[in-house]
Amino acid sequence: MSQLVKTKCQVNFKDFKRFEAFKGLVEQKNISDDEESDVVNNGLLLILQKGEKPIRITVYVENVVAHYNSTEFQSHFRMTYETFEHLLSIMNPILIRHTSGPPNVSPEKQLLAVIWLLATPDSYRSIGERFDLAKSTLSVCFVRIIKGLCRIAPNLIKWPQENEIEGLKRKFQNLCRLPHAIGAIDGTYIAIKAPKENPESYINRKCFYGMTLQAVCDPCLQFTDCFVGYPSSVSDNRIFRNSHIYEGVQNHPQRFFPHNEYILGDKAYPVLPWLMTPYINRGNLTARQIYYNSAVSKGRQVIERAFSLLKGRFRRLKYIDMNRTDLIPETILAACVLHNICLLHNDDLIDQYINEGRELDNDDQNADNAAMEPHGRHIRDSLVDFLWNHR
Repeated sequence: MSQLVKTKCQVNFKDFKRFEAFKGLVEQKNISDDEESDVVNNGLLLILQKGEKPIRITVYVENVVAHYNSTEFQSHFRMTYETFEHLLSIMNPILIRHTSGPPNVSPEKQLLAVIWLLATPDSYRSIGERFDLAKSTLSVCFVRIIKGLCRIAPNLIKWPQENEIEGLKRKFQNLCRLPHAIGAIDGTYIAIKAPKENPESYINRKCFYGMTLQAVCDPCLQFTDCFVGYPSSVSDNRIFRNSHIYEGVQNHPQRFFPHNEYILGDKAYPVLPWLMTPYINRGNLTARQIYYNSAVSKGRQVIERAFSLLKGRFRRLKYIDMNRTDLIPETILAACVLHNICLLHNDDLIDQYINEGRELDNDDQNADNAAMEPHGRHIRDSLVDFLWNHR
């Protein structure tokens, strides 16, 4: 084959993407049948190598999801369709890009793909095939949505306003007979892939790598405060004393507890005027103290249920296989935002998700809350007397 024919074939291959157009051009050249066959076959090989697109489901959102009924949609995406529509309306301005280039992935598809990723343990590759997204594109969508949810987190994970506090106090008193309680606090481990830097600091007492999510929730299981990012080898008490809520209450107690309200914690936390914990049982508790401990335990069930609901709905949190350790806290916080959004709408599968996410968490920590403020100890003793006299 002459050099001229080779050069023309190379130029034509670059200029024409379709193999048939390339083949027709070669047939016009004055070369032998054998040479023509070689050129065509080599051109086809190059086209397949350079232009091959992975096989994906191209119309899953348009032709499948669009025809799901409400039950089918919730079984796949772990939220109601009404919740998703509300979420889309919030996230739409963040997801619409105003740049030139190839056609953008629709906000709806981006959001559905990322919710699927959070709700299942499926791989990026299988989710990309389902939603017709390259792995790199799905990764970009994931980061964009996670950061967008974190941006709106202060609007959805927020401390109750003063006009909401009375209602919360009534609900807690109906639940556990404790007056003036407005929330419960605890920490939970989120299992993660071993970080590249200082992995040993992330190994917890259960012998897996993890980060700790500290959260406060109300009796409706809504998170009112979230603090995440510490390695789970760090104790709950230390995380608590470095958290935003501890700093905020120390500086502005009336902003959080305007009428001497308090939250409930387990024995890992200190006794403070605004944080009531159980007595350590060393075999010397009175009947009154045991009765009080039972009431605290009943009240604290709300935060245990909230964590189980979070992990049962967003099963990705049972093990986050992510190389970017810096993005893990944002991923966990984003899931907490979605948790609150779901609870604001028709969420009729709460018990199912709680059962799926239920696990032994941090209740069995060998902690001692002997460090307590005198005022906090006095308030706790008064609560013991109140409960016993009104049992």
